[in-house]
Amino acid sequence: MKNRIVLLATLVVIGSATRAVRGDERTLTGKISDSLCGASHAAMAAKQSSKISDRDCVIACLSYSTENSPKLVFVAQGGQVYQIANQKFSGLLRRAGDPVSVTGEVTGNTLTIAKLEPAPAKAK
Repeated sequence: MKNRIVLLATLVVIGSATRAVRGDERTLTGKISDSLCGASHAAMAAKQSSKISDRDCVIACLSYSTENSPKLVFVAQGGQVYQIANQKFSGLLRRAGDPVSVTGEVTGNTLTIAKLEPAPAKAK
């Protein structure tokens, strides 16, 4: 009986510790961007003297093949930029520049996406 209590207590402690290490699961609304431009692609468009779309800018920035190549990031409404842990999550590049809603685990400024969908339409 004593062994079972010790085992149960150990499992509770391990479960609590695992939960503390994991981040908060949240649903956020914003846009997929790149780490070079972040929240705004205006500077890059000005450099190119063009009206490049946000999506095309993300694709262009990701094509740089340097040691510190830009990565995909999530820019939440309000401007908070999150590094995306799972860069190969399905649909990230396809939705780049469009308003999206993501659900995932947030730890500090890192987001691990579990679900990605178009953002709900705003009521008029």
